[in-house]
Amino acid sequence: MTALREITENSALIVAHPDDEILWFSSIVRNVDRIVFCFSEVDGNSAISEGRKCVLRDFPHKQVSTLEIKEGDVFNLADWKHPRPSVDGLEFRKAKRASSRKAVYTQNFSELCERLRHILKGYRNVFTHNPWGEYGHEEHVQVYRAVKSVQAQLGFDVWVSNYCSNRSFRLMESHVSGFRTDYVTVPIDKEFAAEVRDLYQRHGCWTWHADFVWFNEESFIRDDGLKYSAKNHGHLFPLNLVHVEFPGNPEARPGRRLRLMRLMARLLRLPEPEPKT
Repeated sequence: MTALREITENSALIVAHPDDEILWFSSIVRNVDRIVFCFSEVDGNSAISEGRKCVLRDFPHKQVSTLEIKEGDVFNLADWKHPRPSVDGLEFRKAKRASSRKAVYTQNFSELCERLRHILKGYRNVFTHNPWGEYGHEEHVQVYRAVKSVQAQLGFDVWVSNYCSNRSFRLMESHVSGFRTDYVTVPIDKEFAAEVRDLYQRHGCWTWHADFVWFNEESFIRDDGLKYSAKNHGHLFPLNLVHVEFPGNPEARPGRRLRLMRLMARLLRLPEPEPKT
């Protein structure tokens, strides 16, 4: 527990969307000094937008707030089979709505950097999404890049989560090349995590699988060398692997990626992922 106290001393947790905090950072939610949600309003979905306001009011942490930035409607626009990082997050595939959404994505990045620059002054440790976006979300990657941009100016330590999926595995591989870093493993209080999930469900704004089962532990990696590369060997850390399927997701099909994940699961002594039918 000493390590947990050290990494959460004078700390903030920055997540893209409400419920990300309890999905990918449940082991530290009660220990950080402040929680900030970046995106709250969903255009065209007043039920989730209003539900998130209620969750913010009832959330079991005194220092929780939102930047109140509208979601960019950019999910699944990146090419997760051949992901390409950009300054503001990820490059998009050629799609009908990609060009208009890219402009919003870029604007949101600028706003995130500006707002977080003021919010994160004086913090020693900042927790946020990893550079492959946990299961693979364009706005998770964007929030990570915004936090890293602000880190360059303010100098705090950045800690990222260890979650990954069949969808984001390729992008993760490119970031574990040519680096060595520290990580801390923390047990998850599953009862507390379920209580927070129930809060979201009561307000109709839980966005993940209803039957999600939390892992026993989470690891947080000190991001002092997670640079995009495809050439060098690096140091692998414990991974929490989840399996996802989305429309148009090329990584949802069984094949080389699933075989590789099974191999990783055996190496890490985790339950092997199975293809969904």
